[in-house]
Amino acid sequence: MKQYSRLVTLLTDFGTEDGYVGAMKGVLFRSVPQVSVVDISHEIKPYAIRQAAFALLNYYHYFPAGTVHVVVVDPGVGTARSGLVVETRDYFFVGPDNGVFSFVYERENFKAYRIREELFGEQVSPTFHGRDVFAPAAAQLLNGKEPKAFTEPVEQLESFYVGFQQKDDNQLALQVIHIDHFGNLVLNFTRDDFRKLNLPETVKIKFKNGFLYGIQRTFADAAEGQVLALWDSSGFLQIAQNRGNAARLLQMEIGDTVLLQW
Repeated sequence: MKQYSRLVTLLTDFGTEDGYVGAMKGVLFRSVPQVSVVDISHEIKPYAIRQAAFALLNYYHYFPAGTVHVVVVDPGVGTARSGLVVETRDYFFVGPDNGVFSFVYERENFKAYRIREELFGEQVSPTFHGRDVFAPAAAQLLNGKEPKAFTEPVEQLESFYVGFQQKDDNQLALQVIHIDHFGNLVLNFTRDDFRKLNLPETVKIKFKNGFLYGIQRTFADAAEGQVLALWDSSGFLQIAQNRGNAARLLQMEIGDTVLLQW
């Protein structure tokens, strides 16, 4: 039986100028008077689903068991896309079915449920599900309701995550899946993948504007301005420029391919 809590986190692209975050908080406090609300960020770039997904990956597992994580970056609001409750061993996630939980699907055993929006009344706005669907759904969970009380199971889920590809006996094709605030290029290859494949430390990383040898421990292992490869804090391989912006320097974007050779 999952431990329930009165702790909820909010991650959105709403900004703080227009009162949208305040509306969600009002719904939560009205429904769950003793709730504790943690603002993770409301400065996700508008409609940036991948950025929100990676931000969620960086923090969700540090919270106490029973925390409800609400993520509202929802360019498809009001369309046929579903609203979701995703349940893992320790947490609930509430938000749109648009790929924002892609990393959760990759890291966790989970059950997913479609929120029955019709149960939240006729006044659900087709442009503000954060207030009218996701906050009320989170409140139900915070009050100890089982997901089955207001959802139904769902199996087909949107996810942008793709795994690396084995090209031949000594080469993998990796993909840039995220570019962070510092311009670091995050790849779809983890330290666990590296260990499972038993790869040598002297790998070669080849990209469209050059190549690197080896994986470093930290940014300062390279001179200022130098490009290097290292593991990020979530365990993904990344290409970075010490005190610079690797994405800008190398003119690379999300979806670009990198070759890992040995």
